[in-house]
Amino acid sequence: MRPTLILFYLLTATAFAQSPDAPQTVSPAEREAHWKQDLQTLSAGLKAPGIRIAGGIATRGQKDFPEVYPNFDADLASITEAIPKLTDAEIFLRLMKLIASAHIGHNTIQLPTGMGFLNRLPVDFHWFSDGLAVSAATSDYTALLGARVLSIGGRKPEQFLDDVTPYLSFENDTERHAESTNLMTARGVLLHFGMIGPDGNVSLQLEKASGESVTVSLPLVDRRAQRIGISEGLHIPAVLYRSHPNSWYWSEYLPDSQTLFIQYNRCQNDSSHHFADVSKQALADADSHTVKRVVIDLRFNGGGDSSVINPLKSGLASRLKSLGRIYVLIGPDTFSSGVQNAEELHKDLSATLVGEATGGMPGGYGEVGLLTLPNSKLVVRFTTKHFGPKDGGINTLKPDIPVPVRLADFIAGHDPAFEAAIAAQ
Repeated sequence: MRPTLILFYLLTATAFAQSPDAPQTVSPAEREAHWKQDLQTLSAGLKAPGIRIAGGIATRGQKDFPEVYPNFDADLASITEAIPKLTDAEIFLRLMKLIASAHIGHNTIQLPTGMGFLNRLPVDFHWFSDGLAVSAATSDYTALLGARVLSIGGRKPEQFLDDVTPYLSFENDTERHAESTNLMTARGVLLHFGMIGPDGNVSLQLEKASGESVTVSLPLVDRRAQRIGISEGLHIPAVLYRSHPNSWYWSEYLPDSQTLFIQYNRCQNDSSHHFADVSKQALADADSHTVKRVVIDLRFNGGGDSSVINPLKSGLASRLKSLGRIYVLIGPDTFSSGVQNAEELHKDLSATLVGEATGGMPGGYGEVGLLTLPNSKLVVRFTTKHFGPKDGGINTLKPDIPVPVRLADFIAGHDPAFEAAIAAQ
């Protein structure tokens, strides 16, 4: 599973992983030795041979390593040779680029808090179908919420997206956009591309909802500083899909439209509230009400265990003759097992997919393993299993009814995908 909103976990800062501006606590020779040990650990971990168990070979390292990383040894040797000439931040970025070269969404190296990556812009970004916008901000910059981004440090958003693309782990263009925003605000990345001014600030050109164009100079602040989201800051009405923000899953019968709505955000059982219980309640509602349609919302499902949904799936399958059509909402944050579940509902229950193309691809590499490098404490995620045919040629799951999410619709409190499902015949 990869919850997209917490993809990059905060790591404990160490003397090794400090900002480049901090005093060095080790000698250059020790630093080089530490990095070399880390790179050797990375190589050994990803290349770890399979172990034989009943039924075949279980991969301990990266599945299909030679196929996935054909240039790994040469790239790692290049990084190793350049260690004395590179800052810690530059070494990290080159490792990030190496891991991302597999174009496997699960394969990532987590952003550190040290090495110059502790600070970031005081605003967050989000790609809507019609461009990049400010989606969250610290308390000093809430006036920028909802503004469209015209340039960052002198670069247009699309140009900056292309700049960071080699460092992103993605399987399709939807995921490329979604994963780019975390890097676009990070100090280490902004510094690498020369986007920080002499005063230490970054210039942003924005267009407000009124059409007014403004230019602001933003400082870099601690990434842990509390941020206010666009919904809260602009007092956007709480539409249905945002009515239970902390729930992994929930359901509700909507009498006005005779719709059974089920939001399934995580393919995992909450220890205090299993998904089977939610399924049981949802199916009871289906049995006691007239149901013209079932809407299953997978737009925020980052994956997990694809079998958790089975009680709902089998229950709906046994009631197909008494229910209306089934609609499944999908989008950029639908990933891993979330995509697999959407595909299963589409194929097995003839569900109609509504929304935007998924960030994850059907099948592909999964079953994530973790590797922590001993000195830098960088955490690398890799994949130990492949699902589905390798020559499928499909890198995303596309909706039957495409519904783009535009900035203006979001600010107005609309949910175009849900509205389309309700209106569909």
